[in-house]
Amino acid sequence: MTKFEPSNHIANLIDDPYYKSLITLRNIVATAIDNFFQTQGIPKVDLYMVTNSVSSPMGRGSDSEPWPIMMGDTKTHLVDSAQFGMEPLVQKHFKAVYCYLPSFRGEHPDSHHLNQFYHCEAELRGTLDDCIRVVEQLMIDILSATSKAKLNTLINPKRLVRIHEIAAQPIGRVSFDEAAQVLGDSQQYIEKIAYGRKITRGGEQKLSKILFNDSCLFWITHFDRDVVPFYQKPDPEDNSAVLNADLILPYIDGQGFAGEAVGAGQRQDSVEELEESMERQKVANPTSYSWYLEMRKRPGYQVTSGFGLGVERLISWLVGTNDIASAAIYPVMKDVKALY
Repeated sequence: MTKFEPSNHIANLIDDPYYKSLITLRNIVATAIDNFFQTQGIPKVDLYMVTNSVSSPMGRGSDSEPWPIMMGDTKTHLVDSAQFGMEPLVQKHFKAVYCYLPSFRGEHPDSHHLNQFYHCEAELRGTLDDCIRVVEQLMIDILSATSKAKLNTLINPKRLVRIHEIAAQPIGRVSFDEAAQVLGDSQQYIEKIAYGRKITRGGEQKLSKILFNDSCLFWITHFDRDVVPFYQKPDPEDNSAVLNADLILPYIDGQGFAGEAVGAGQRQDSVEELEESMERQKVANPTSYSWYLEMRKRPGYQVTSGFGLGVERLISWLVGTNDIASAAIYPVMKDVKALY
């Protein structure tokens, strides 16, 4: 397995057959995504790369940071998620849209985080359950395309068999509260902070082993309200939780990436609930989101849900590497000097 070497990366791109195989695999994944949506008449949309309205890093428990930039005298941000750009597009003209674009985050990179990563995102009219059904079928199609590909030089044949077996299994589901009961009080698995609980990466991996014997993908649903972004809809049956879900990839033979690769959620449809959530989470620059609240005041506002799939995390899992930089063609990591 080739490891990303910043000082020699251009030479590796030219000479190392690993990158030929990696580009082939990434193309297989991107093509499977396009085929899935295009056969359903769902258009791919071209969106902006700078925004005043950052989205994913908004929860008080988020470990994600926005990436500020200056455009002349205007302070703005690189896009961390395409969600806000897609929500207006599905209100009237389209039942769903999707994109495949880079997203930017400002936190320190590590084995599971890049400062620029590729994101397949979609937004659709409907509920969280509608969204989950779309993600599950998409993942089946991606894994099916991968298991049929001639990639023995990149993915161990035994691993390809396991990917095929996992793709054939029903996708599991567990609520956050149920997961917390299984994992107990250990800070190693459940991080308790002032405004809620977070399942650690070790906790995700432990759940996969205990509940599903690492045999399938599974969802963790209904996270604590104040550790996720303000736009996630509170659960009507439990105002302290939200209608969201993370899809967890299991370990394959104890190797490579394992953990969350898809985040999904139902959007707030109530202006009052949105304002309450923004206040609870002490959202900075709330006027940047005035358009978001105004959209919900329009006659005939449609409830929407959406998801984001981290492409490099999926690639890392498929290949069996725990170094996410090695799943990217041109990794972008702050404080890492590259030749390009």
